[in-house]
Amino acid sequence: LLGDIQRQGFVRVSVNGEILEASEALEQWPDVVLAVEIVVDRLVIREGMESRLADSVETCLQICGQEARCLVMEPTSAESWSELSFATSYRNPKTGFELGSLTPQDFSFNSHKGACEQCHGLGTRLYCDRSLIVPDTQKSIAKGALNLWGGKKKGWMQQQVEAVIQHFSIDTSLPFQELPEEFTQALFHGMGKEKITFMWDREGGEVPWHKEFEGLCVTIERLYSETSSDGVKKSMGRYMASHACTSCDGKRLKPQILSVKLDGSNGSLGIQEFCKLSVEDSLVWLDSVILPEAKEEVAGGLVEEVRERLGFLNEVGLGYLSLDRTSGSLSGGESQRIRLATQIGAGLAGVVYVLDEPSIGLHQEDNARLIGALKRLRDVGNTVVVVEHDEEMIREADWVIDIGPVAGARGGYILAEGTPMEVTQKADSPTGKWLNQPVNPLNSGRERTMGELVIRGAREHNLQNLDVSFPLGQIVCVTGPSGSGKSTLTNTILRRALARKFHAAKAIPGAHDAIEGYESIDRVIVVDQSPLGKSPRSNPATYTGALDHVRQLFAKLPLSRQRGYKAGRFSFNVRGGRCERCQGDGKVKIDMHFLSDVYVHCDACHGKRYNRETLEVTYKGVNMANVLAMTAEDAHRFFCAIPKLEVILKSLCDVGLGYMQMGQAANTLSGGEAQRVKLATELAKRSAGNALYLLDEPTTGLHFQDVSVLMMVLKQLRDEGNSLIIVEHHLDVIREADWVIDLGPGGGALGGMVVAEGPPTEIKKIKKSATGRWL
Repeated sequence: LLGDIQRQGFVRVSVNGEILEASEALEQWPDVVLAVEIVVDRLVIREGMESRLADSVETCLQICGQEARCLVMEPTSAESWSELSFATSYRNPKTGFELGSLTPQDFSFNSHKGACEQCHGLGTRLYCDRSLIVPDTQKSIAKGALNLWGGKKKGWMQQQVEAVIQHFSIDTSLPFQELPEEFTQALFHGMGKEKITFMWDREGGEVPWHKEFEGLCVTIERLYSETSSDGVKKSMGRYMASHACTSCDGKRLKPQILSVKLDGSNGSLGIQEFCKLSVEDSLVWLDSVILPEAKEEVAGGLVEEVRERLGFLNEVGLGYLSLDRTSGSLSGGESQRIRLATQIGAGLAGVVYVLDEPSIGLHQEDNARLIGALKRLRDVGNTVVVVEHDEEMIREADWVIDIGPVAGARGGYILAEGTPMEVTQKADSPTGKWLNQPVNPLNSGRERTMGELVIRGAREHNLQNLDVSFPLGQIVCVTGPSGSGKSTLTNTILRRALARKFHAAKAIPGAHDAIEGYESIDRVIVVDQSPLGKSPRSNPATYTGALDHVRQLFAKLPLSRQRGYKAGRFSFNVRGGRCERCQGDGKVKIDMHFLSDVYVHCDACHGKRYNRETLEVTYKGVNMANVLAMTAEDAHRFFCAIPKLEVILKSLCDVGLGYMQMGQAANTLSGGEAQRVKLATELAKRSAGNALYLLDEPTTGLHFQDVSVLMMVLKQLRDEGNSLIIVEHHLDVIREADWVIDLGPGGGALGGMVVAEGPPTEIKKIKKSATGRWL
């Protein structure tokens, strides 16, 4: 090594920090070598030495390629030296770790370059959840607190658990929550290298075995990841729940990427810290970004572009959304407004924009900004067509087209068109009448006859450690501006906690201390806007159970009995009675490979779903295909003599779905229609009372006439001894509620507090309540 250095013309080397002549270094070579460095040059700083210094630095970089160091003697003392290090890459000189050239892909969790290597950019991983092993911590081990695999059979794992209990001398009659932390930690996560004695049942006798206990959670996660058996994977999966990845702490990116910061006068932020900000807060922070003068020309335009796009989101009333919000957690209205903001940012003219109820999920307080955004699209030379039921949107429109008079086959007529003022003067227009009619009086409350459901210490997302009480036996409306925490409180915390309590669900409730008042309700029914089914086979008749009664009726007819047809013959999901050409779909799917699939009417059954022999069986001249083609209203009249069927069909009519065909594919229903089908299904059941109904914006897609019908149904459920908690913005529903819990006062960081609670007559008196002002 030294000979090679000398041949290159270098005279000195630094060995372990000591500078030596190359010729002397071999004689003084230490036993342990920590570092060998070539001394390229020694020079005094003075005028005209820049050229020599540049040559020396270049020589350094030619040798090592990445780093050049220099020792500088301080002018005040010949003994005082300081070391400076200069690198040509993102390299840590102490550890040798090097970060390659950064690209946009490095900051994307959808790219292998930036995604966390443990969770692959998802931010979550499946871990064992202790609460799924011990669902009820108030139970004792003796009374079955531990929910282990293998059922009642005393297996190997149960024997190990018994040995751990004996090792810690645990009283199994105590509630699990009172057991010592040392024991529960060992039970779930093992005892390290410490060995304990297990008694293993073998061939009728017990054999002692000394081994380490790895812990229930460790065992479950190991079996889940290592097994090739689907059965074992499914069994272990019952104890697994999705939690934030422990490697990236849910941030999705590699640690080195998260370390890259951008400076602002309000503090330095990494990309994930920036994405956790709300749209409003991110705009404030971008205004504080400090760019070096040399980089202003390159990065200034990017910052301005980001600021402009975020401004469009803020303009359509989404300032409360955090930038890292998952798309699956957005409401339909929020998704639509994000697409609207994208279009505003495109700056196009001469375009027709068609929007379907963009005000969904939007408080009246935020409506003005949305309307302003739509007017801005119009003013730059576009046409905006909006399907809408919101009163303010209708009054602000340039032109209104009112279609009716009712839904379904008896609708489809243009009843009025013109300016909002002109429509209000048309006697035949339901919308015109509604715009003219006086508002309903406010509900002054209702006497409490049942207990209450209380959430303690709710602090998920923007909720600020709330204690919230929901009176039972009443219609309770949870209101507030968009982003104030309504869905977090009712869905993320209350709904998930109740689902765990009553249905042993795996979804983890949001952060809270406790929920009190479980004992006052017997069951929980969620009536949301999720689809009834993902395939066209699901329809209102199958979902409500009406088709089961119809099939049993057809199976009892003389021709069916003569031919030996059972109820299954009249199902389009079962081989035998259905058309085999389309397998009961009524349509044949044509795979278009790189394009969307195309459905065409089946040329064998002509869309009737059943084969000829099945359709020969008729009841009062009507076959199964005719039944599926009936509207709920027609079917109600036709089957009125069959009590069980009449109740189901009447409930569909009661929720305003009399126009809907019984066989209409579930994937063609709107969210509001799907929600009302679920509501009708519950109405048709014989009510025992004490049920809690959770509804999320049930007025979606409803005209004011339908809203009044819906309120009658909700009041009927309440009067039967049930409780209803509704997240809602529609003022007509809020007016008639028995109790209102108003969150706010704003969205995002400005929300998460209970601004007002009480009957609507009291809410309207509270000035800081946005809902109160609109009431």
